[in-house]
Amino acid sequence: AKQNDELTLRDARPFDLWMHARGVPGSHTVLRVKGRKDMPPTFVVERAASIAAWFSKARTSSLAPVIVTERKYVRKPRKAPAGTVHVEREKVLLVEPGLPGK
Repeated sequence: AKQNDELTLRDARPFDLWMHARGVPGSHTVLRVKGRKDMPPTFVVERAASIAAWFSKARTSSLAPVIVTERKYVRKPRKAPAGTVHVEREKVLLVEPGLPGK
């Protein structure tokens, strides 16, 4: 949970894409983006979402919902435990959990 906070709140930049399997515990995932106008192709975002689903309790699901939003829309509520965030403007992708090459 502490590592999730560090990645999301310290390391990620405002226009990076932030991902997390929806409704289950798991790792926060960040896809680096050069800038607002340099969004990656859809297949790259879907692959990153698959990785986020793999590193969550949704790993064994055939399809998993994954939240995708820009990092600037992810906030930590006051006095919330480590790893807890509030997400605005989320988009949900249904992906098959998996790692590249598997």
